[in-house]
Amino acid sequence: MLDSWLTLWHWTHLFESLLVNGKICHAFTFQKERLDLWIEHENETYQLAWQPFQNQFSFYMPANTSLPRKKVNLFAREFAHPITIINISQHNHFPIVRFELDEGQEFLFDFRHPHGNVYFRKNGLLSNQFLKSVVWRPVEECWLNSMELKMAVLSNELSPHPQSLKLHLVEPRLFDNPDWLLNSPSRRLPEIASPGEPKHTKVEGHAGADDNSNIAEIVRSILHLSRQHKPVTSQDSVEKRAHTVLKRWQRKAEKQKAELADNDWQTIQHQADGLAIAIASRLRPEKPETLTLRAEFSPTGAEMVVPLNPQFSLQQNLERLYQSVRKTKLRTSDHAARLAQTETDIGKLEDLIEAGVEDLLRKFLEEQGERFSQDTHVAAVHLPYRTFTSPSGLAILVGRNARDNDTLSFKISNKQDWWFHARGVTGSHVILQT
Repeated sequence: MLDSWLTLWHWTHLFESLLVNGKICHAFTFQKERLDLWIEHENETYQLAWQPFQNQFSFYMPANTSLPRKKVNLFAREFAHPITIINISQHNHFPIVRFELDEGQEFLFDFRHPHGNVYFRKNGLLSNQFLKSVVWRPVEECWLNSMELKMAVLSNELSPHPQSLKLHLVEPRLFDNPDWLLNSPSRRLPEIASPGEPKHTKVEGHAGADDNSNIAEIVRSILHLSRQHKPVTSQDSVEKRAHTVLKRWQRKAEKQKAELADNDWQTIQHQADGLAIAIASRLRPEKPETLTLRAEFSPTGAEMVVPLNPQFSLQQNLERLYQSVRKTKLRTSDHAARLAQTETDIGKLEDLIEAGVEDLLRKFLEEQGERFSQDTHVAAVHLPYRTFTSPSGLAILVGRNARDNDTLSFKISNKQDWWFHARGVTGSHVILQT
């Protein structure tokens, strides 16, 4: 993907150079949870798209410079007239990018997953935001002078004049890890020329054929670790499964308690006894559907109402009530036994989770019918959908599985894009973004 650290520096520097001194003319959305900015710079129009769940910018030159028809204008008050981008910087501790604008205004792109958002500040005070449900979490005002070395290029094809470029924000803490340093302590990352000086890069240290390979290895590591989750070990997998089973059993216990409460056989027994007393006392119902018993005839000592089926006689209703009592008693006994077993299993599982013994926990879950794969040392890491760039600069997105297909079809793509199936690959959706 990238041949050297110098290539990474070149593309991130190019990204910044195309934005600084550009004017933000439009801010709108026409896709779910995606903010689009149209920026004019040196008689060219660029589009910057931001989405929280992708943790990246999509930066490209739109083939069609007309705005989408079905769009929702955002930050209308802030962008009543074009605003110039003065500088771009990144927070020293958090994945937040700041666009410093004229008139003391700022755009803050917050990538703190999963609650990312875009905020607009004026004179240090928050005045507007993109996603209304995600509030700003204050941070210390500590910003880096430059953001070049904190971003990684995700484009599959790089050309001298890009029409499409995806940049992934890398957390600053990754660069503070000693594992990212070069083999020689004297080597440093490429220096960036100050404004007005010729643009140049240099890597200090021993010159040799292995320099570029060492730098490229760092770049590959950054791209690899920033795009993948931490591998899940066997113990993590078993413990996670245990907590999932525990929640399921707790819901099961609540349902069994509700069923036990619904099977109140004693109420039906009182109704049957009351109806038997009424038949022996030769009482007659005032209504065909109910029989009201006064306190002196009620087995509970209080007035009660016995429901009746008008299609049957009083004696037949009495027999049906006693049958219902027997069935309800059996169900109640069964529900009580199952509830007791469920509560016992919950108690055992909670004790095993607290003990943290993986073998015993796994054995207990297997005895309860839970199945584990043969190899759980490292759980499979979900790979994101593939992204390619056509020769004309259009983005091509290819799903790897059903989850990717849903994401591409319902979250990423819009009505203007082209949708295909990949021939010979079952269930692979292909989106051509236009």
